[in-house]
Amino acid sequence: MKLSAIIFCLLFSFAALSETKLSVDLAIDKLQYQKPPKGVGKAGSLIFKSANVNNNGIVLNVNNVNKIFDSQIFVRPTFLGFTTQFGDYGFSLEPNSVINSVNQTELLNSKLILDDNQLNVSGEFLSFINIDSSIKLRTFRLYCQNLSDQNSPLPSDSPANDMVSNCFRFLTLNGNYAPNNEAAILEFENKDKDTGDKLFLNAEVRSFDVRKNQVSANFKAARSVSNDSYFISADNLNLSCAKDEDLKEMDLNKIKKACLNELKIAPLKASIVDKAAKTNFNLDIKDLTVLDKIAYFTLNSGSFSDTVSTTTISNLMLNFQKETETDLLDLIQVLKDCISYTRLSIAEIKNTKPDEKDSAVKNILVNSSNGALLVHAEAKYLGIKAKVTITGRIALDEAQRQLNITVTDARLPMGINSVKLLMYFLKKTIVSKNISINSNIITVSL
Repeated sequence: MKLSAIIFCLLFSFAALSETKLSVDLAIDKLQYQKPPKGVGKAGSLIFKSANVNNNGIVLNVNNVNKIFDSQIFVRPTFLGFTTQFGDYGFSLEPNSVINSVNQTELLNSKLILDDNQLNVSGEFLSFINIDSSIKLRTFRLYCQNLSDQNSPLPSDSPANDMVSNCFRFLTLNGNYAPNNEAAILEFENKDKDTGDKLFLNAEVRSFDVRKNQVSANFKAARSVSNDSYFISADNLNLSCAKDEDLKEMDLNKIKKACLNELKIAPLKASIVDKAAKTNFNLDIKDLTVLDKIAYFTLNSGSFSDTVSTTTISNLMLNFQKETETDLLDLIQVLKDCISYTRLSIAEIKNTKPDEKDSAVKNILVNSSNGALLVHAEAKYLGIKAKVTITGRIALDEAQRQLNITVTDARLPMGINSVKLLMYFLKKTIVSKNISINSNIITVSL
């Protein structure tokens, strides 16, 4: 019937016509929608327990006793229809309707409240699936608020009641689906249509908040997989970052760019596994901040393992130049910025290889400016401690994915200046399949 058509349209577009005052309070058993081939034909079903609809002061209360209002959905590009026991009903859609952009969606055991001021939906399960991406939520509450007033008007090209725009200005996601439910479960998949790169994210979300110019999140746990080979896991992740206040649609590149240029991450523990490179990082991170084109990173401890050895790091403090276009998740881009400007201190780096004695370097200070490199350190090898100062040049070979360090001077204990002697000790000390030493050049494969 017509009520079902109104409810279904609202669920997809989150908007009413600007001249209509409409509110909906709906208890949904099950909504399933599958866009038919060529956009024409049967498209799913809508089953609900009860509905309260106020349309310009005309109130309609419906209890779906004996499922007499259950509806079958059918669509055409400019039409949305419903089939019930009472006949067929439907209405016209705009060619650019949100419904036409959705391939598949499902909503189970959920509550929907929608009016001029809010979208409030909570339930056991919600999914939106398109060709290149999908979002799935379990045991969740999602709330969007209309901020259109004289102090914070919506952009001029958006209707005052456009709830899609509202969600990009004020949104809260959490696990308040039921008492004592600590977190919502979020699953996100995306395939980049230009590069073919695949990303999967699974998170237990205590809270996720979008405001006019900020995004903040508290994840009980999070796990991401890139291209089925690069795995990142983190526990108790707290972050806040900047957001483009004019954002009106799900543009991942814009979201990521704004966030990575003004970012704050509280203490967390993370694990990074690269199956292709057969490497493993375990990190106890104290703080990560990006502000005013500088990144600040503090690490309590960390370990790096490959097929040859394990390297551990303690008390690392780093700040480096971070250009606006640099993606912090891209190692090559980060290293380019680091070469331009870096200040680094590390309490100790220790290297362990099976059947060989450990080696360690302590009290490390590194300065890099426009490729010029200066290193102070205290090295330990075979029980002997030695303070060294190294100067040189550092360059990045992007094509070969290599970092090349050319040592031009080395000051060793007892007044010895010898690059050759330094390189000899480095060959004995550094054990990694990714590091090679030839003459006065150290090459790190990335």
